[in-house]
Amino acid sequence: MMRVMETVLVLNDEQGSSNREMAKLRTRNEKLEARVLKLDGELTDLRGKQENF
Repeated sequence: MMRVMETVLVLNDEQGSSNREMAKLRTRNEKLEARVLKLDGELTDLRGKQENF
């Protein structure tokens, strides 16, 4: 019975760790998406300036 309890505790800890890791990755993904959007806007702006030049 103790072995089962230890296994459950380990699995719960791993799942909690996975949830934290997933939250970190979501945050990183959101930051990267914002950066892509910003760079896309800058690219569009530079292409417009190039056409006018």
